[in-house]
Amino acid sequence: MNITNPSTPTSLVQNVLPPFNAYTMIGPVVLGALVNACLFGGLVIQTYVYYANFPNDHRMVRLTVAAILASQIAHVICVSATLWKVAVSGYGNPLTLLIFPLGADAAILFTAITGALVESSFAFRLWKLSKLLAPPLISLALCLLAQSIALTMTVKAFAMTDLLTFEADENRLITLSLTSRLVCELTLTLSMVWYLRKQRSLTFASTTTIIDRLVLWTLETGLITSLVVVLVMSFFLAMKQNYIWVGLYANLATD
Repeated sequence: MNITNPSTPTSLVQNVLPPFNAYTMIGPVVLGALVNACLFGGLVIQTYVYYANFPNDHRMVRLTVAAILASQIAHVICVSATLWKVAVSGYGNPLTLLIFPLGADAAILFTAITGALVESSFAFRLWKLSKLLAPPLISLALCLLAQSIALTMTVKAFAMTDLLTFEADENRLITLSLTSRLVCELTLTLSMVWYLRKQRSLTFASTTTIIDRLVLWTLETGLITSLVVVLVMSFFLAMKQNYIWVGLYANLATD
């Protein structure tokens, strides 16, 4: 049966969907897409500033930045397609929310790709800073775990026939993916701060200001992403029946 068919019996709609509330179903997707577009604009500016000011960086670093931007372009397109499906082409038909739009399924994939690129680059910086293998290898293992689960979720999301059933069946998988992402982010952030603080005690007074600024930027980047992961997990576990967690997840790749 075509779930988007308006002639579908009302009794079936009531059996498969919770009471429809546009504020918690469509609203989070709209807000999530708007915030995602703003963050993407900031990323474009950051990328331009990076290439303008660091033309002599190692080729792999420059390629990684380009790959992150390319992944984010694909991600923002997928989020925009999801917004269109939910708010325009599916307007007036709550049954369109019974499964993820294809754009939302693909957004999971590009979130995983972006996460892998960003976290692996931070793990490389951690190795250069600490000169040790254990901290970056632990971070990379957590990163691979989180992104591998996300890729598995992408395949299952494309094959889903019912969002509520998908959320119930994949509850542990989604929770494990978010938990491993959170642990990875916190491990990278706290390790970077720890080794930066150690370097601070070994440098001249003129250099401490730069290190203090690096510590602050590291904390801001890592803790904001960690906070978003916590919010996504909290709303997913507490309110699976609405799209609040989906709207937050849409911005996980650009934090």
